[in-house]
Amino acid sequence: MLDRHIVNLDKEKLPFREKIAFLLNGGCKSIFPISIIEDSDGIKGFYKISGYKKLSGFEQMSAGDVLTVLEKTIDAIDECRQYLIFPEEFVIDTDTVYTDSSFKNVKFTYVPSKEDATESRKILKFIDELKDITTESGKLYLNMTGELFAVENLSRTNIRAMLMQMKREINICHIV
Repeated sequence: MLDRHIVNLDKEKLPFREKIAFLLNGGCKSIFPISIIEDSDGIKGFYKISGYKKLSGFEQMSAGDVLTVLEKTIDAIDECRQYLIFPEEFVIDTDTVYTDSSFKNVKFTYVPSKEDATESRKILKFIDELKDITTESGKLYLNMTGELFAVENLSRTNIRAMLMQMKREINICHIV
């Protein structure tokens, strides 16, 4: 595994100075600490990602693992929100979401979002991307999960409960 990731950052999309300082110091454990360098080529962010692998680097995750990653991604988004880092302001995709080898920890590389999308829309798009790196069974469970997120008045607590129920079913029935 690589131990660092480099991204080009758009100066106009970088969050205000206090938030950058917070990210530089690793204030939110769900976002990798960032080092920022400005040179003639622009602004670059360097993330130390040791022990983690970006999701787009996986070829095929089991149904249980992909649901665990989705669950932990939702937890990470909620933690970011506690630090006033809202999902609408950063990219959430298989290139910016990383997991450890047990799929129990998820972290983001903070890349400011260029699109104006709601959290639900970003999660639905993320679910679609996850379908590319999972089994046929995983795709079916992700389709069901996508339907849950499409329901406007369904609470996060209910969605989490359904995810846990699906994961239990996968374990009991030994679904790959």
